[in-house]
Amino acid sequence: MLRNRILCSRSRLLYQSRKRGILENDIILGEFAEKHLPTMEREDLLSYDKLINGEHMEWDLYYFMCGKKEPPEEVAGSTVFKMVKKFVDEREFSGRIPMK
Repeated sequence: MLRNRILCSRSRLLYQSRKRGILENDIILGEFAEKHLPTMEREDLLSYDKLINGEHMEWDLYYFMCGKKEPPEEVAGSTVFKMVKKFVDEREFSGRIPMK
């Protein structure tokens, strides 16, 4: 039963990562999710869900990921946010977004 919930969570989060409302986040989060969601455990999935569906606006998320705006401590301290930030910093996504 737990395995089915995790699979459903991964599918939902992948969809939500690709359909963000702004193209920049669609690309970054969509490609991050494709690469990392399949290996994430339940706790990381919950943390990722909170990051992308939490209280922060789409442009704030983009600015946090790109380093243009300092994220709040609860975001900056998240293991999953650090994974996303590293993904962006190392340009592991398709690079179709001008970052500077």
